[in-house]
Amino acid sequence: MTLCSNRPEGFGPLSHLYSNILTSCFLDTILVPLCTWLYLLAVLISLLLLSRRRNNPSTSYSAKERPLSDNAQIFTDNGEPIYHNTHKRSKSQTFLLILYTLLIIAAILMTVLEIVRLALANLGIGLLPFTFVGIIVAGVLHLTSAFSRRKSLLGGRRGWTRWVNLGLWAALVVVEVVKIAEEVKEGVGTRVGTKYPMADEVTDVGVMVGVYVALGVLEVVC
Repeated sequence: MTLCSNRPEGFGPLSHLYSNILTSCFLDTILVPLCTWLYLLAVLISLLLLSRRRNNPSTSYSAKERPLSDNAQIFTDNGEPIYHNTHKRSKSQTFLLILYTLLIIAAILMTVLEIVRLALANLGIGLLPFTFVGIIVAGVLHLTSAFSRRKSLLGGRRGWTRWVNLGLWAALVVVEVVKIAEEVKEGVGTRVGTKYPMADEVTDVGVMVGVYVALGVLEVVC
């Protein structure tokens, strides 16, 4: 299957049928996978920097700098223990992690749906499958960091992973919103009678935008 077939606006980047809009082929082949490539590059650079810092004795974490585990006891200056409702915090954290996992699954399924329907309509799938790599890596990093009980190569609960992941979700939101704008300008009523009407694609991409926004919010709060 070709990257883009039966798309009248051409490869692009600018459409020769509609003024001042990017082509869907350019978005699916260049911009959408570019989000994943930049994300993976940021992950690689972050891991290299953290690994170098970890191996440097002058910048390694001392015992006092290491975050406390959930079960660690905190004392006041007078030696009196401070008790926290860690059970309630743990339940809320578990709920957010479950919600995050479900949203990752939803993002994967929506990407599968878009690829399958584009293929059935003989429109080409571009390089959209690369999106799976970014989504899966982001999910693994988030869950690994969330379950980490101490500072590690992944940075623990409040490490770099949330900000790198947030960059991925923000980039995907921007690109998908641009895609919606292109599709609306091309005409929501186009491709009627085909296996993937434009109205359906606009709906699918809109759902994906909502999922990416929710994932970005969860990156910050959990």
